[in-house]
Amino acid sequence: MLTVFWVLGCAPETTAPAPQRQDDLLDLTKWDFGEVDVDEVQNPLRTSYEDDAVYAIAVGTFSGIGHQESAKKALASLSRQYPRLAQQLQVRDRSRGSVLAFGSYDGYDDPNVARDIETLKRIVNPQGKPLFGQIFISKFRTPLAQRKLHPHDLWSVRKEFPTIVPIYTLEVAVWGDFGGGQFPKAKRRAAAESYASELRARGSEAFFYHNDDRDISSVTVGLFGHNAVDASTGFYSPEVDAMIASFPERLVNGEQVLEYLDPMNQSFGTRVQQPILAEVPVD
Repeated sequence: MLTVFWVLGCAPETTAPAPQRQDDLLDLTKWDFGEVDVDEVQNPLRTSYEDDAVYAIAVGTFSGIGHQESAKKALASLSRQYPRLAQQLQVRDRSRGSVLAFGSYDGYDDPNVARDIETLKRIVNPQGKPLFGQIFISKFRTPLAQRKLHPHDLWSVRKEFPTIVPIYTLEVAVWGDFGGGQFPKAKRRAAAESYASELRARGSEAFFYHNDDRDISSVTVGLFGHNAVDASTGFYSPEVDAMIASFPERLVNGEQVLEYLDPMNQSFGTRVQQPILAEVPVD
């Protein structure tokens, strides 16, 4: 996973439309925000971490030692200068830092997101420069410690090993609709969970992983440390090779997939696609 950290207000200046009166921009009574049900977000008895996700607009990200305290200080400063704006700001935790986030939304495609991002871009500081640097919608999940996870859920690995990065696992199967209509969300989730249970019954350490942002559910086997791949050669470790020998093909919607040996020269023929080494997610 790629994680990008940036500092509040550090983005290069961009051409922006003439600023509106500050009072108009900060009149949040005209902004249609859905309220966050705090009990729903924090309830550790909910069973699906994906359903617990909160979407908000990130306006500042802090990393390094004391990142949470830095984020809280930034929020306190904004609360003094822009009290009405700060009503919709809060500090949200990431595994590798803290984020100052604005509002709450139903998802990336919530129609209010684009409108509110444009409004936030037009807010300027006393010097007339944009108050925030980069502004983007982000997904915030319930903290791992508060999630009730199925023991075969790949996220359960992070609950057990929260500070070990990276941890690798071998993806041996994936399900997705891919626009065909055959594997909607409920069906692909059920297929992955069933296959993981089947592999567990055969004695394999299998996990399922749901990525609802990409409409994909996958099954992985095994856990490997940072030496799973040789940094200088790119070769897999003997442990990974042994696992691939046990699972020589990567299934897509339950079927094997053929790939060209050389995509630039298809005359070389095809082979069955092998499993893919993937990193256990952190955020």
